[in-house]
Amino acid sequence: MANELNHGTEAIALRKLGINETYQLAMYLLDQYRGTILSCRYAVPPRLAPAESRVQVEEAVKIAVVDTIMRHPMLQVAMIDATSKTPSWIQLQSLDLTHHIKWLYLEGHADFEQTVQEAFRVQLDDRFQDLSIKQPGWKITVIRQGDAPIMEVLLTWNHPQFDGAGARVFHEDFLEMLNNAENKPYERKSLDGDILRLPEAPPLLPTPIESLKSLPLDLKYLARVFWEEFRPQFLNRDASQAAWCPIRSSPYKTQFRAFSIDNTSLLAILALCRQNKTTITGLLNGLALIAFSLRLDSTVAPAFQSSTIMDHRRNLPPAPPHAPWVRSDRVVSNYVTQLPHRFDTELVARIRSKLPATSNEEVDLPADLQRELWAVSAQNRLEIVRKVDAGLRNDLVGVFKYVTDWQQTMSDMAKKTRQFTWLVTNVGVLDGKTSENDHKWSIDRAQFGLSAEIPAAAIEFAPISVAGRGMCVSANWPDCAVDQMLGELIMADLEKWLAQLASQS
Repeated sequence: MANELNHGTEAIALRKLGINETYQLAMYLLDQYRGTILSCRYAVPPRLAPAESRVQVEEAVKIAVVDTIMRHPMLQVAMIDATSKTPSWIQLQSLDLTHHIKWLYLEGHADFEQTVQEAFRVQLDDRFQDLSIKQPGWKITVIRQGDAPIMEVLLTWNHPQFDGAGARVFHEDFLEMLNNAENKPYERKSLDGDILRLPEAPPLLPTPIESLKSLPLDLKYLARVFWEEFRPQFLNRDASQAAWCPIRSSPYKTQFRAFSIDNTSLLAILALCRQNKTTITGLLNGLALIAFSLRLDSTVAPAFQSSTIMDHRRNLPPAPPHAPWVRSDRVVSNYVTQLPHRFDTELVARIRSKLPATSNEEVDLPADLQRELWAVSAQNRLEIVRKVDAGLRNDLVGVFKYVTDWQQTMSDMAKKTRQFTWLVTNVGVLDGKTSENDHKWSIDRAQFGLSAEIPAAAIEFAPISVAGRGMCVSANWPDCAVDQMLGELIMADLEKWLAQLASQS
C-alpha cells in the first residue's frame, strides 16, 4: 500500500532544493560524500529495561519517531528530478516506517561498544536507496543488548535533507517525545501498523536562506572569490593550500576515529578557553594547527588553511506563525555556511621552531607553545565572532547563487588543488535531559561523524557535547588521499593535548 501511495502520480512538488541542498546533493550524486551520523546513547527507564519489555520499547520508539516526523516536515518529503539542474522536494502520502526504523539486538557476550562503532563506520559509507524511489533520506538504527538499561540510536541521513544542527534538534525532540508518550496518548488514526499516513495538506517546508534574506556581496570580496576560483593553476602560488594532499576520488572509503573526554575534564578545558578568550571550536583549530605543523614537513606544508562550519539559524527571521517547529533555532533543515581561516608561513614557522625536530614521537605542549596555541585559538574565535556580527554579508552562500550547474562545479573542484588541510564542524551542546530522575528517558553521550568529503578538507573534526556528560571528538578522512598513520597521529595529538590542558587547571 505504501508503495502505491509513494509512487502514485499524486506526488506534489513543494519547492526546488535550496542552494545548500543542491550543492550537497551534487556531492552525493558524484560519490564525493555519502552519509552523516549523529548517534546518541539513551538511558532506558528501569520499568522498560527488562528484555520482556521489548515490545513496549519498540512501540514507544515508533510513536516518538512519528511525533518527531510530524513536527519536522523535512522528515516527510522526498525529492524528484535529483539528477537535473532543478531538483525538487515532493509531498508524500505515506511513509513505511520499516524503511526508517531498524532494530539490532545483541545476544550473549557480544561487545556492545564495538558493535556500535562498527555500525557507525559501516553506515557512514552506505549509500541511500536509489533517489528515484521516493523516500526521505534518513533512518534510525536502534541497538540494544539484553536487559541493559541503555540503547544506542544512530540517526543516519543524506545531507540534502538537513544539517548537523538539525540532527541535534531531531534527537532532542525525539527524547522529548519519548518522555511525553505516557502523558499525551498518541492519536493513532494516521498510523496503520508500520504505515504512517501523512496529512493531505502540503507540509510547510522551511525556506532556504537565500529566499529568506538578502546575501549582500561587496565587490572586493566577490572579485577575490572569483579570482581564487578561476585563476590559472600556474598563477596559484598560495602556500597555504593543501597541495600536500592531492584530491583523489576512488576507491571511496572513510577512515573514522573518535575519542571521548569526561565532563570533569571538559569543564576544566572550558574554563581555560574562557580565560583565554576562545571556545572549544577555536581551541580545536589551534590544536590542529600545531598537530599538522608537527606531523608535516615545512617543505610540503609551509602554511595552512582550515574551515569552520557555522550555523545560520541565528540569522533567520522568526518562524512562520503556523510552523510546527515553532522557533527558527529548532528547525530541521539546511542552514550552514563555512568560514575559512589562514595560517601564514611566518606563524607556522614560529610554531615549528618550538616543536621537536623529529615528528615520530609523542610531544607535550610546553609553556611557550601553549602561549602560541591560545593566541591562535583566540584569533580563530575572533574571526568567528566577526563573521557572526557580519551576518549574511560576504557569505559563501551568497557566492553560490551564481553557480548554475553544481555537478559540473563539484566535478571541476575535484581536479584542483585542495584548499583546506582541516575542517571543524561543531554542532554544539545537546540537551540530554539528564537528571536524578531515573524514571525518565535521557541521553548520556553522543557521537557525530561525517563520511569523507572528497574535495573538501583532508581531515574533518566533528566534536559534540552532551550537557553535563562530556564531549566526543571524531575525525574522518578519505582513505585514498590521507595516510592512515598521519590521521591517527593527528588524533592522538589532539587527545593527548586536551588531556594535558584538562590536568593543568
